[in-house]
Order: sequence, then C-alpha cells, then structure tokens
Amino acid sequence: MILETLANLGLVYHIFLIGLEFEFRPVVRAGTKALSIALAGVVFAIPAGWALHTYVLFRDFETVKAKSNLKNVVYGPIFWGIVLASTNFADLTQILADFKLLHSEVGRLALSGAIISDVASWFLFLVVMAILGYGKLYTVLLTLGFIAFSIFLLRPALAWVMRHTTKEDGYSDVQICFILFGIVLSGLITDACGGHSIVGPFMLGAIMPRGIHFKQMFADRVGKFVESLMMPLFYLVIGARFNSFWLLGDLNNKLQAESTVPQLVGVIILAFTAKSVGTFIAALLNKMTPRDSLVLGILMNTKGLLALLILTSARDLKALDTQTYGVMLVAVWAMTVPVGPFLALICKSTKSSTQNKQRSIQSVGVETELLILACTHTASNASGIISLIDASNPSSKSPIHVFAVKLVELTDHNAAMLIVHDACNKTGADGNDDFSSNAFENYARQRENVSVQSLTAVSAYATMHEDICNMADEKHVNFIILPFRMPTTIDGVPDDRYDPLLTEISKKVMENAKCSVGLLVDCGLVTFHNASLESQNFVMFFIGGPDDREALAYAWRMARHPRVNLKVIRFTLSKEAWEVSYHHDGDEEYKTNENIRQQKQIDDACIDEFKLKSMNEPSIVLCEKLVNNLEDIINIVSTMEGQYQLYIVGRGHDGCSPITAPLFECNKTNKLGTWGETLASSSVMGSTSLLIIQQGASVDELDEKMGSDGKHFGDTTRQPPVKDAEDSLLRTSSVN
Repeated sequence: MILETLANLGLVYHIFLIGLEFEFRPVVRAGTKALSIALAGVVFAIPAGWALHTYVLFRDFETVKAKSNLKNVVYGPIFWGIVLASTNFADLTQILADFKLLHSEVGRLALSGAIISDVASWFLFLVVMAILGYGKLYTVLLTLGFIAFSIFLLRPALAWVMRHTTKEDGYSDVQICFILFGIVLSGLITDACGGHSIVGPFMLGAIMPRGIHFKQMFADRVGKFVESLMMPLFYLVIGARFNSFWLLGDLNNKLQAESTVPQLVGVIILAFTAKSVGTFIAALLNKMTPRDSLVLGILMNTKGLLALLILTSARDLKALDTQTYGVMLVAVWAMTVPVGPFLALICKSTKSSTQNKQRSIQSVGVETELLILACTHTASNASGIISLIDASNPSSKSPIHVFAVKLVELTDHNAAMLIVHDACNKTGADGNDDFSSNAFENYARQRENVSVQSLTAVSAYATMHEDICNMADEKHVNFIILPFRMPTTIDGVPDDRYDPLLTEISKKVMENAKCSVGLLVDCGLVTFHNASLESQNFVMFFIGGPDDREALAYAWRMARHPRVNLKVIRFTLSKEAWEVSYHHDGDEEYKTNENIRQQKQIDDACIDEFKLKSMNEPSIVLCEKLVNNLEDIINIVSTMEGQYQLYIVGRGHDGCSPITAPLFECNKTNKLGTWGETLASSSVMGSTSLLIIQQGASVDELDEKMGSDGKHFGDTTRQPPVKDAEDSLLRTSSVN
C-alpha cells in the first residue's frame, strides 16, 4: 500500500510536468491533413479494441457476460479501445530522433497526430472515468467545470501571484513548496469530483505562466527527483500486478473460459493492425505515398505512459480483470517494440547521389536562387548572420531563400513540441516564441528578394550535425552558415558566449556537409539598413585551393552589392621561395608538388577570370603580394587593422600552396583551419568580423574519385575563361 501511494504521488507530479510542457496551440492550429489522419486512427482503433476484448480474447462471450463483473463487460472494451487509440508523444519523439525523421514530413505529421490522438484519448478516458466512478452525469459536469475554472479564473490569478511574488534572482523555496502542495490539492479536488486524480495536476501544469525560466527551474529542482526515483516506483507497481501464470488461464474458475496462445498472438496482431490500417488509409487519401503512409501508420502505434495509466486505472476500477489487464499489457509492449525494427527495415536511405553534385556557391549562376541554411542557437547569433545575408546581394535575378534553423537540444517533451509548432504553421506571434526566427522573418519583410522559412532542429548535441546536414540535403542548400565563437577574446579574456558543444557541432558539420559551409566569427557586422556608414569595406585573402576559390566566388557575389567595397589580395610565393619549395625528393613529395602545381593552374585561371570580370568595377580592387612564408602574410594583414568590416578566407590550404605546406598539416584538426584560427585569435581582428568558407565535398571530392587528368570537373568539363559567360567564374572547379 505504501509503495502504491508513493507511486501514485510520483505519477501526479510527473503528470504536472507533462502539463507544464504541454501546448494547446498545435491542436487548435493543426491542419486538415494532421487532424484527419489522427482522427482516422482513433476512429479505427476504438471499435477494434472493443471487438478484440469482446469477441477474440474469450472463447465463449455469452458465458463471460453471464458470470463476469458488469463493469468488465461494459467498460472493459471501451478502455481497450482508448488504449489502442493513444500514441505516446515522448517515446515517438525519441524514435523519430533516432531515425532522423523529426524534420521530415512524416515526422511532423506523426508528432502532430500524436498530440491530437493523446488529447482525444485523454478526453475519452476522463469521461469514461467520471461515468464509471459514480455512474452519474454530474461527475462529468464537475470535472469539466474544474477544467473551465482552471482556464478562466485560476490561470490569470496564478499569473498575478507569480508576477508579484517572484524576485529578480529567481523563485524562492516557499513558492516551490506552495506549487508542490497545489499539485496534490488539485489532484484531490478532481478525485473528489469523480474524475481521476491526474486531471487536476495536468490542468495546473497547463495553465502555469509560460515562463521558460520557471519550467527549467522546476525541472531541475523537482523533475529529476520525480523521473529518477518516484516514476520507477510506478512502473514497478505495474509490473508487480502482472502475473504470467494467470495470463493464459482462468483466474477464478468462475468464467469457464480461458485464453490460449493463438488468441493472445491474434490480439496483438489485430491490435497493431487496427490503428495502422486507419492511419494508412487516411494518409493515402491525403495524397501521401504508400511508403510514407505505411511508416506513419507504424509510428502511430507507439505506446507509452498514457496507455499504462489507462490500463492501471481500469484495473483499479475493476473494469479490467487481472487476465485482460495482463493480455493488454503484453499487447502494448509488443506493439511498441517492433516500431524501431520496422522503421529500420523500411526507412533505408534511398537518396540519389545526384543531390550531392554542384551544391556549392560556385554552382549558383547570376540568375539562380541561392539557398542558405542559417543556424542559430541564441538570439545574439541572428544579427550577424542577417548582416552577412544582407551583404550577399539578393537581387531580382538571383534572390536568396534562407532556411532559418533554430538549434535546440533534445532533452524533454517541450523541445519536441517545437517541431509540432513548425508542422502547424506556427508564426511566432507571442512574446515567448524564438527571437532569432522573428528576426529573420522581420528582415525578410523589410528586404526585397529575400524569403525566409523558419525551422527547428531538435536533437541531441552528439547527433545535431546529422540533422543539419540532412536538412541541407533535403532542401538542396548551397551554403550553410554557422555562428562561431573563440574560447577567449583577442585580449585573452574568456568569452562567456563560447560553447564547446556548439563548436564541436560546427566541426562535425564541416566534416560531413556535402555543400559549402561558412563559419562566421561575428564582431559587430551590421546590416546596411542600420549601418551609419554609406558603404562597408570587405577584404578577401586568397592563398589558393578549392576553399579559397569558393570564398572568392562568395566575395564576388558580395562585391556586386552597390554598398560593398571589396579588396582581393592574392598571396603568391616569390620566385626564390618557390624554387626552394618545389623539389622532388621521393614519390610522395613528387605527388604533393604536382598537386600544388595543378591547383596553382586552376587558381591562376580563376584569378584571371576575376580580373576580367572586375576590370570595370571601381568598387573592386585586386592586388598581388609576393611572400616567402606565412609570417609575411600575417605581417601584411596586421597593417590593415581597423580598415575593414569583414575578412573572408578559405578554410583548407593543405596541399594547395607551397606557402602553407609546412604549417598547414593540421588543417583537418582545426575547426577554422590553421589560417582561420590564426586570424581569429590574432589582435589584428579588433572589431573586424571573420568568415571562413569550406567548399562542399560534392564538387572536389567527386573529382578526386574521377581521377586527376586535368579535364573533368564533376559533371562539367573545364573550359578556358569565356568573356561572354557572365557566371563562368562561379562555375570553376578543381582537379587533383
């Protein structure tokens, strides 16, 4: 008895946490597709559950009806139907995250459908509980009255109290104690009304003031204790009530009926099929492919806490006996376990390799839309990226479409709810919505030729780079922009905005992205709309190699902005230094030097074309500096301190230029590249922002696989510079 009491207390607090994270907006704003698919699953599941309990499990229903408890006969089938209709949101979120389906159409529909199914199941469950408790209609009315009281009276009262009692330094222990007491009290009230004790805590959590600091504080101080200690007691009680020896036999020798193994297997199969078929048919009618419809049907069979809660409550009210309770418990377990393996079998990667070709800045012509995936984690990241996009010269011939992605760590139910908001066309109208998404959308409304689509990447930090890369592949993005912070400022002071986990994400995106990636070290870059200066000065440092050519292509696009002055400085090895560096001691060094020679030929062609295209552009200056080593480059850059608002560099130079050969061997281990990190950590940066660009694997790495014959470039053939080709510079590639 003590164990069950503690278990129920843990359940009450857990339900409050669920209510605290719950949002009604996705249900209200759900589209017709999500609504029809979710309701179809409920409509198919409830009659199927009733039929399974009534006609399949027992051999002789008439005997059972004559000798069994009336509640078991009348209400047991209804509880079975409600169990089959439910879909567990939290477990479904984890499954979708594991298979990287959170941001797919199927994943968004599944999350929206899970919310709607759970709301419908909750409502039916509470209605049946109220009727079953006393058999009177007034129990339902009292429960609905408490819900209305909570929404219209208690909610504004709580907001007023929290606003006038909360101090600036956070919530006091007295407030936490009152909230814990209120949770138990609300459960007692709804239990006295004839409903279930979980109704009150859920409603109390749902109406709490929507402050993210309160949610985080309560989860940190109470949630961990509830999840790690009290909820396991609840699951322990559920397991203790299950007896495998009673599962297939007659419990009390009064019903003269017992289930068999074939009946049990049949119940599990039919229970799994019921909601899957309903969801599958509804998805087909909504013009989804058969494969996606099948995946969606399987996903909607995910069961969890709500199903266990319904079964436990039905057993306590004697609507289910020990045998029917055990059979359904096994069925719930058997319906959820195969979801993962089925998805692994169905959702094999079928991405075409053609999606990975020519997805770079160089591949975008002057009359082609540039697709950018802009990632932000905090509001402070958005302004610099918006300024960079504004300087990228969106025009009527070459507009820019931005996928503004908010990076959110997958830690709880509330984080996954952001995905449902996207699926339900959440536009961010209230003050609690993400500021960075609003910033991008406000910018797009003020700037012509820029469109924005706000998305949310919800994942564990360890796999978030996979979500970013998958999004880029799915949207055919040309350029990914990520914010980057150094551990310390140029003065050696630790930067409190530095996050090593986000830095690791940037590194993994660089390693795995098939399109071009840019890391922006923002030191105050501003948009032209807000800039006090009439124009801004950018400089691009060209050493050589695929990444520098990609950076030059982006700099060329920016230079066409009427208020951008661009200076391109090409660092070339002096003749004496070249003769010393270019030697052939061994096959390996010969291959390296030959690769450098080939890269230099391509660099020369790229620079020649840039000269030709910019010769009549007074805002573009191209100069060449002879250097002997990297130290000479740093000395030249140090003379430019404070003259430019943005430095643009390529990330990788290993094996591309004899200038960097001795010093750039660790390029692949540096997140910004050796040259990028040298600049970012140098005092010459000052208030100048830094953009480090890496070309995607789709162009140059494919060339490596094709060989180094100096002719073919992915799907294109290398041509000499053509004067009439307006965008030929942007289509230059490389060979090795």
